[in-house]
Amino acid sequence: MKVSRRGGFSDRNGIKPENREIQLTEFDKRTRVQLQNMISSFYSAVYGGDLYYSRPYVQSFIRFVMGTIYSVCIDEREIYDDDMVVAAIHKTILEDEYDDVLTLIEALIQYWDKYLRLEKGCEYYDEYSRKYRETSIYEQANRVFKREYIGYRFVNQIIVKISDSYEIDAIRETLDTKHKPVYDHISKANKLLADRDNPDYENSIKESISAVEAMGCIITGAKGKEATLGKVLKKMEENGVDMHKGLQSAFEKLYGYTSDANGIRHAGDIGSPSSTFEEAKFMLVTCCAFINYLTALCAD
Repeated sequence: MKVSRRGGFSDRNGIKPENREIQLTEFDKRTRVQLQNMISSFYSAVYGGDLYYSRPYVQSFIRFVMGTIYSVCIDEREIYDDDMVVAAIHKTILEDEYDDVLTLIEALIQYWDKYLRLEKGCEYYDEYSRKYRETSIYEQANRVFKREYIGYRFVNQIIVKISDSYEIDAIRETLDTKHKPVYDHISKANKLLADRDNPDYENSIKESISAVEAMGCIITGAKGKEATLGKVLKKMEENGVDMHKGLQSAFEKLYGYTSDANGIRHAGDIGSPSSTFEEAKFMLVTCCAFINYLTALCAD
């Protein structure tokens, strides 16, 4: 074994500095070990340390990993030993491609989050307010991702690529909204953007814009033909919403750009099948920031 502690004496004094480059498509050895330790810790903590392989909840977990994640044929009549599953998880995290590592970790944590919601109920997650009582398993994973300079975070229960903490905070703040239509649109935009196998940037952009329209309709009460963002922005001003003129003008132009002959309402570049990840992420973050601005503005 060899000492490797981020923030330790050697790292802190630049003698043997640990990696501080954002890791996107390659994970170094230290990071893989830390991810494996994280999963091992979660596995024990979720089940209260009672990991006897014949327990019904352990068998359910084993079957989920084998049948859903690794797509192995399972026999419901059989009692499986967990050694094989644990070994497969270890091998994936320590040796496989980065996308397989993230696919595995995402699936495991989603499974455990559902288990905790069912077993602990409101002690873990309040369904009514859509808030965790304390720190969610997603947040705990994000802390490890952040510490290890991994360029991804859990947002709305799925792993997404990030560039900085401000973007992730903007999306999270919007997802905390009490307005379900806004939440639904942003949640869908985020999922469409984060789907690594079949990303849909066109519809992600549409959902982001629709979230802003939904927020504007909530503020102004606009419906039907009046419920487009261009009209809602004007109605907010008429209704006394004191929005900064420059910001209002900027969003009117952005909306016009996405609605013209080259926009999301028609064929073209932005919002079309040829749209890029960068365009869709820009729209998601920008729309979230604008919704948060409107929320704060109307709360004053």
